Amino acid sequence: MRGPVAALRRLETREALLLAFFATFIVLAKAALRWHLHVPGHSMFATALFLVVARACVPRTGAATAVGLLAGLVCAALGMGKGGPLIVVKLLLPGLVVDAGAALPRWSLPETLRGVLLGAAAGAMDFFPTATVELLAGMPAGLVAQHAALAAGTKGAFGALGGWAAVAIIRRLRDHGIIQDEAAHPSP
Repeated sequence: MRGPVAALRRLETREALLLAFFATFIVLAKAALRWHLHVPGHSMFATALFLVVARACVPRTGAATAVGLLAGLVCAALGMGKGGPLIVVKLLLPGLVVDAGAALPRWSLPETLRGVLLGAAAGAMDFFPTATVELLAGMPAGLVAQHAALAAGTKGAFGALGGWAAVAIIRRLRDHGIIQDEAAHPSP
């Protein structure tokens, strides 16, 4: 039985703690970035950053998904966000995207571009929950598409910045021997 669930069942204590710490960092960043900066999507910077770094620190299938799910559950339990329990999906989808992107062959893209694209794709995943809620509320489909695309675009831009910063952090962690290169220790 190989897959995300089987891979996460064999987590070492160190890896489980790292995933919990990264989920905590996402929750704290969400709390700290609740200020009204009048820049939509700015909280995706920290979310993408910590999801990409978490996947690099725990190179296992499903690691970023677990971080997103855990952070979403904690945010929902604390009543954070405007969507209520929808915050779980809003954090789970970027985790799934980061895990899916991490499954791509390492040679397919330069590391920096890969990090930027992972962050942008993670941020753009906000399109689906936003569009779903607005369609269920009865808003016109054209307006929903425009608003969801704008929200996904700004979150994608901040996610790309977070992915770029994550690559810089990951390089530093590798240079100092804190984490191993994923090529030397591929995820199961």
